[in-house]
Amino acid sequence: MSACPDLIATYRLQFHRGFTFADAQALVPYLAGLGISHLYASPITMAVPGSTHGYDVTDPTRINPELGGEAGFESLARALASHGMGLLLDIVPNHMAASSHNPFWMEMLEGGPQAPAARLFDVIWQRGRLVLPVLGQPLQATIAAGELPLRLGEDGRILAAYADHIFPLRAETVADLTAAAGLAHTRDLDERQRAALESVLAEADLATVLEGQHWRLAWWRAGAHDLNYRRFFNITDLAGVRVEEPEAFDIVHRLPLDLLKRGLIHGLRIDHIDGLVDPAAYCERLRAAVGPDVPLFVEKILEPGEALRPWPIDGTTGYERLNDINGLFVDPTGYHQLEEALRARHILVGALPARLAAAKRQVLEGSLGAEVDLLAALAREGLDEAMAAGDLTEAAIRAAVIALLVHCPVYRSYATAQGHDDEDVAIWRTIRAAIDANEDPLTAAAAALLLERVEHPARPSDIEFLVRFQQLSGPAMAKGFEDTELYRVPILLGVNEVGGSLEHPARTAAALHDIAGRRARAGTRDLIPLATHDTKRGPATRARLAALSFAPELWLRFTDEAMPQLDAFAQLSDGIAMPDPLDRHLILQTLFSAWPISSERMEGFLTKALREAKRHTSWETPNEAYEQASLAFARTLVETPEACGFRDRLEELVASLAPASRLVGLAQLVLQHTLPGTPDLYQGTEFPDFSLVDPDNRRPIDWQARATALAGPSGGEARDIDYFDLTGRLLALRRRNAALSRGDYQPLALAPSSWGWFGFERRHGAHAVCVIVPTRLPRDMHTTAPSAIELTRPLERAWRTLEGEDVPAGARRVAVSADRPFFIAEAP
Repeated sequence: MSACPDLIATYRLQFHRGFTFADAQALVPYLAGLGISHLYASPITMAVPGSTHGYDVTDPTRINPELGGEAGFESLARALASHGMGLLLDIVPNHMAASSHNPFWMEMLEGGPQAPAARLFDVIWQRGRLVLPVLGQPLQATIAAGELPLRLGEDGRILAAYADHIFPLRAETVADLTAAAGLAHTRDLDERQRAALESVLAEADLATVLEGQHWRLAWWRAGAHDLNYRRFFNITDLAGVRVEEPEAFDIVHRLPLDLLKRGLIHGLRIDHIDGLVDPAAYCERLRAAVGPDVPLFVEKILEPGEALRPWPIDGTTGYERLNDINGLFVDPTGYHQLEEALRARHILVGALPARLAAAKRQVLEGSLGAEVDLLAALAREGLDEAMAAGDLTEAAIRAAVIALLVHCPVYRSYATAQGHDDEDVAIWRTIRAAIDANEDPLTAAAAALLLERVEHPARPSDIEFLVRFQQLSGPAMAKGFEDTELYRVPILLGVNEVGGSLEHPARTAAALHDIAGRRARAGTRDLIPLATHDTKRGPATRARLAALSFAPELWLRFTDEAMPQLDAFAQLSDGIAMPDPLDRHLILQTLFSAWPISSERMEGFLTKALREAKRHTSWETPNEAYEQASLAFARTLVETPEACGFRDRLEELVASLAPASRLVGLAQLVLQHTLPGTPDLYQGTEFPDFSLVDPDNRRPIDWQARATALAGPSGGEARDIDYFDLTGRLLALRRRNAALSRGDYQPLALAPSSWGWFGFERRHGAHAVCVIVPTRLPRDMHTTAPSAIELTRPLERAWRTLEGEDVPAGARRVAVSADRPFFIAEAP
C-alpha cells in the first residue's frame, strides 16, 4: 500500500475491545499533526476474548475481530498512509495462550504428540501426559463434586468441561463413547441420538475416561510443580512456542509477513526474544524474510555494561536508554542519603547483591519450581560416575541448578549446539566466581560440574540443559528483580524500573556521552521510550522522584514528621505492624510521586506491589489481613479527615519540588528526542503522565484534550500545555533536521555549574543541532535561575534556537530563559 516512511518517532497504542482500530483511525490526523511518523501497535492477532493487551495469542494467523478485524485494520492502514505515516507492529513468537479459544492448542489436546499442532508447542512429552493445572481442588474431589462433566461440543467434539475451560477427548475415547450410544459419529445428531449420547456421557466412568487422555488435569497448587511444558515466565496460561521449528515459524509469521508484503505495516517489534531457543538464528531468519530495510526491534533487557549481540536487527525497544536518561537526573549523593536513612532504621538490610540473590532464589524455589525440577532432571542425566567421584548428591545437583540461575548476572547467555562466544564464557565465569564466593562447597562443586557441561556439551541432554537453562535465566531475573526486589527497596522508587539497576542508580555525564557517541557511530535507530506498557512508573512520576534526589533532606524531614502520626493508622496483629515500616515508606513515596491520586488507583497499585514483593502476601497465597490493613492505611492517608494534616504536609512537599520536577521532566523529554535513536511515545504521554505500574498506565486517555492542545492555545492545565508544546516543537525539529536521525554525536565542554549542564552537538551534512539541558536543579533555583550558559570555548558556528533567536559563531555564552533553561538550536 505504501513505502516505508522515514523513522522519525513512534507512538504506542494499546489495542483492546474498548479501543479498536476505528478509535485509532480517528486519532490519525492528530498523531500526524503532532509529528509522529509511525503508529506502534500492540499485538493485533486473535487473543483470549476480552484480552486487554493481546499477548495471550490464540491464533497468530488472524486479525482479532474484537479490534475491528481485517477490514478495520486495512482501513486504519489506509488512513495512516494518506497522512504519510507507517505502522510498527508488535508480534509474539515466544508463546500462545493455553486456552480453549486456541485452535492449535485444542488440536494438540485432542491428538496428542502426533497431532500436527503439537509441533508448535514446547511440550516435553517424554515426561508423560500434558499436565494442565487448572483445578481449584484435587481431581478426585472435583469429580466427586460434579464439577467436571462430559458434554458434546458444537463442533462435534466430546469435551470435559470445568468452569470456563473445555478439554477435547482423544479420538479413540470418542469412538468408544459414541459406540456405547449406538452411534457412528457425533455430528448432526437428532434429538433421540443426542439424548442417547448424553446418557452415555453422564454414566461414563469419568476417572477412567480422563486417565485415557493425552492430558492430565491437576489441582493448580500441586500440578504447577509437575508441569511438562514451557511457560511464559510463571504464567501457566501462556505456553511456549517452538518458533525454531520451520512449521511454527511459518504459522507465527504468516500474517505479519503478508501485511509487510502488502505495505500495510512497515516494521516489527519482537516480544520477549530471550525466551527463544536461539535468538540469533531467529533474527537472521526473520531478517531474510522481511528484507534488509524493514525496521526490526527486539524486546531485550540489557544489564549495565552489557552490549547487544550483533544480530541483524535495528536495536531494542529501549529500556536501557530510558534508564540512562533517568539515571542522569539522579543525584548519587542524595540517593545514598536516602538509602542510609533506611539502613540506619533497619528498614533496609543486607547488601544489594545478596538481596537480589535471595529474591531470585525465592521465585526459583516457588513459582518457577517446575522449571527448576526439569533442569535438575536434565542436569542429572549421565552424571553417575562424576557424582560418585565427587560425593555429589541429588540435592547438591538441584542446589547447583538454582545457584547457576541465582548468580547469572544478565538475563541470559546465547550459546547453541553449534558453539558459544567470549561473551558467553564471561557470563559463565562470573557465575562460577559468585557461586564460589557465596555458596557451600558441595553446591559449588556440583555447579562447576554443570558449568563444564554447559561450556563443553557432550551429549544431547547437555544441549537440552544448556537451552533450557538459558531460557529460564531470564524469567528468574525478571521475576526475582523486576517483580520482587523492586517492590522491596523503597530508597527512590524512580530508580526501580524495568531494565534498571539498584546498584547503579545514577549515570554520569561522561558515561552518557560515551554511550551516545558509540550509538551514533553505529548508526542506531532503535527506540527511546520514557514509558512503555511494562514500565513501573510514568515519566512525570519518575521526574518528581528524581527531583527528590536533589533535596533528600526534605523527604527525610517529611517522613520523620509523618511517621508518629502514621502509627495511629496502622494495625497490629501478633506484634506485627500492618503495614510494616518498609511498606509504609513504599506507600508514602508512591503518594508523593503520583499526588494527587485517588484511593482506587492507590489500592490497585498497592495490592499488586505487596503481592509482587512476596514479603507478607503473594499472588499464590494472599494474606487478606495484611492486605486489607495496608489498603485501609493508604485509604486513610488519601481521603479521611484524620489525615488532613498529613495531606497538607504532603502537598507542601510536592509544591516545593514542583519547579524542579517540571524541569527534570522537560529535560528528559528533550534528551528522548535528541539523543541517537528514535523517540517512542507511549499513549497519552505527550501530557505529563503520573501513572503507576500496569494496569494503572492503561487508564482511558482524554484524547479530546490533546486534540484541543494541538489546535492551539486553550484553557487546558498549564503544565499539560507546557509539556505538549515542547513535545510538538521537538517532533517538528526531528522532521526537518536529519542530524537527529542520522547525525554524529559530539559532547560539548561546558563550565562547571550547580545546574549540571549536559550538552552535545549532532551533525549530518548541512544539518546540525545543538542541545544543552540542566541535570541538577539547585534548591534556590527561583533566585539563581541562569540567564545564560557559559561555554569553555567559543561556538564554531551560528545557531538559531527553537524560539527563532540567532546566536552568532564565536559566542562564549548562550542565553536561556528562566522558565526553560535549555538551549535547543539548529544550524540556520
